[in-house]
Amino acid sequence: MNSRLICSLFAASLIASPVSANEQQTQDHLKVLLGELLHLEQQIDTRQDVVNAIAPGSEYRIKPGDSLTDIAKRAYGETNIKLSLVKQLIISNNPKAFFRSNANYMYANKVITIPSIEDFRAMLFSGDTDTLLNGDDKTHWIRFP
Repeated sequence: MNSRLICSLFAASLIASPVSANEQQTQDHLKVLLGELLHLEQQIDTRQDVVNAIAPGSEYRIKPGDSLTDIAKRAYGETNIKLSLVKQLIISNNPKAFFRSNANYMYANKVITIPSIEDFRAMLFSGDTDTLLNGDDKTHWIRFP
């Protein structure tokens, strides 16, 4: 009888510990992510004048022969942010500059907005974090018949 109680308490502690570890890991990852965003701002503010660099948050007119990869590199090339994210944000923020949202089909002479740091924050942290973490909102739950 006593061994059953000890086994059940041990099992309960094993089940409960990953939850707190996951919460701690989530908090640690969020701190790292916020630190990376702050570091990104500092990299952009202190970067040296690069030839043909495009300032993040500015507008850019697409020239014939430009590629989305080149535009993304000119805006965020020296930073540690993935260029695929930059390209994804450029396409989503400027849908009329791309044929069927395809990165390979840009319209020349269209003016696009280069994503700013705030655009990355909005992409990563969309919505009200208090409500998302609260868990009381059940509108996004999956229902089964």
